[in-house]
Amino acid sequence: MKKSFLYLLSFQFVFFYALSQSPAQADWGAVMQHISAKDYAGKNFRFEAAVKVQRIDSIADAEIWFRVDRLNKKTGFFYNMMDKPIRSGEWKVYSISGRIDKDAEYLAYGGLYHRKGVFYYDAFKLFIETTKGQFEEVKLSDGDFEADTVSLKKSWGFLKGRPGITMNVISSDHFSGNQSLQINAASFVREDTYGDNEKTGKYANVNGIKIYYEEYGQGEPLLLLHGNSCSISLFEKQIPELAKRFHVIAVDTRGQGKSGEDGKRYTYDLFADDMNALLDHLKLDSVNILGWSDGGNTGLIMAMKYPSKVKRLVTMGANVFIDKTVVTNSTYKEVKKMKKEFDGDTSSFAKNRLRLIDLLVTEPNHSFEELKTIKCPVFVIAGEKDIIKEGHTKGIAANITNSKLLIAAGETHYFPAENPKVFNAAVIDFLKQ
Repeated sequence: MKKSFLYLLSFQFVFFYALSQSPAQADWGAVMQHISAKDYAGKNFRFEAAVKVQRIDSIADAEIWFRVDRLNKKTGFFYNMMDKPIRSGEWKVYSISGRIDKDAEYLAYGGLYHRKGVFYYDAFKLFIETTKGQFEEVKLSDGDFEADTVSLKKSWGFLKGRPGITMNVISSDHFSGNQSLQINAASFVREDTYGDNEKTGKYANVNGIKIYYEEYGQGEPLLLLHGNSCSISLFEKQIPELAKRFHVIAVDTRGQGKSGEDGKRYTYDLFADDMNALLDHLKLDSVNILGWSDGGNTGLIMAMKYPSKVKRLVTMGANVFIDKTVVTNSTYKEVKKMKKEFDGDTSSFAKNRLRLIDLLVTEPNHSFEELKTIKCPVFVIAGEKDIIKEGHTKGIAANITNSKLLIAAGETHYFPAENPKVFNAAVIDFLKQ
């Protein structure tokens, strides 16, 4: 799965932004190794390892990851399996495939783990395509963990270490050979972070489900709505600044983050209904809204369906309908490929993920004409290189009477995360008017 592929798939939301970056929360760690990419640049590869998880925290999980570091010091191919977390207590081999960037300098790879548990890895292997369809194994230093712990720590290290987490080789449980790598995070103590904060996080029973939200700061209420398959943590670079001026209410949308769901088909209208019910629960007559991607779609629908509830609205990379005028045809093809990756997976996680993916090709179902009913001030933002086509973004602004448009030069769908200083200043300036 190429980096460009990750960006392509997230056309109407930030679906893969969280997957293509290191986790924002302080509840993860990783082990890594790296080698020179000199002999492998431009070639296809397959990286694999056997993994199993002994969960102590019910949402603990593991992954494997692979990254290409380019000569220009930028990241090339990167994938960390966070869309397919490993929670099985049985050994199984997992793999990552793709193409190494032509200007690759180093290959970095290893294991990733989240929350409290004991994580096991074995038989790390790297295969490089030598001729079409033929792969040759590259010998990794202690990829099978048959050396002792002292030697292990010369070959493998923590990319992100956490207090109390230990790394050892063990002989009592292994996939192959006589030993495996054990990451013992049984005594891990989670830090409070955006999206997982015991001090400020709360649940509200609305529309038959539990919605998780966090509150920060004082002032006019400002509701934050994240992108698809993400959580409150997506706004980690916005909340500190916004909380200086507003009463921030950051929400995990139904079926995402820590919020519950009830099996209903996901639609943005349903998400808007949930947020309307949440505002009633909080006894808030009206709020400002900042919605990124999926959150922007929901914000626009709220402004249409519940106009009295929306004082001002900021949308980032939003769309009001979905067809080939909004995104490219290749995007649809890639989404179909992604859905196939879940074939045969009957886990509740996979089922929920597929329902979220279905939003890509079925939602939203509104029109430019409907936007004319919106009366509140709306700030419509998108990146110049956004996945949402510029014509669609301009169409949104053109059909809202009291709107302001910003096509941010040089920015992508990830403007809020990649250039938060500029993005935050623009949002605050609009909301203060």
